[in-house]
Amino acid sequence: MTSNHVVEMGLGADWVVEMEWPEGEIQGGPVRLVVRPADPDSYPTGGLSSTVVRGIDFREGATRLRSQIADADDLWARIRRNSEESDPDRMQRLRGALTEGITDPYLALLSSAYVSLVNRGQTKPVEYLAEGVGKSVGTVKGHLWQARKRGLLTGSPGRKGGLLTVEAMTILRRLSPEPERREK
Repeated sequence: MTSNHVVEMGLGADWVVEMEWPEGEIQGGPVRLVVRPADPDSYPTGGLSSTVVRGIDFREGATRLRSQIADADDLWARIRRNSEESDPDRMQRLRGALTEGITDPYLALLSSAYVSLVNRGQTKPVEYLAEGVGKSVGTVKGHLWQARKRGLLTGSPGRKGGLLTVEAMTILRRLSPEPERREK
């Protein structure tokens, strides 16, 4: 399954635009746009207009997309280089985070482990994680659903794979010690 990249930007005070690019495509424009009210409980008077749509800054969206991809590449390189966690270490870290509850840090760690397993070709990543953290498959599926709902993991529920979002990477960055902090 290929995953798409999504950039979300404010469109004035009343609207938000989501721009979606297919995996591996960062040169052209988005393949999908979603314009929605910034406050879903209070739609702007008059609704969506051509003036609002003309205000979409495609160039800024593409710039943000490239920045997100570069940030993700840097984060993955740093995580691989600095933490090189074995599966038992990762499971211990997940179990430790889970003792705090279904928090965003736990969900970010779980999502990272899940994406890593899928990318490594693990045939049953959810089952593997469930065994590793000592929870049922249904519970881990529910946790991954919550990660998607909280905006930490992209992809379609029920389909294997996905991508970590900027929010998840920010949390992981806070959880992963910088190399200079480790040496002290």
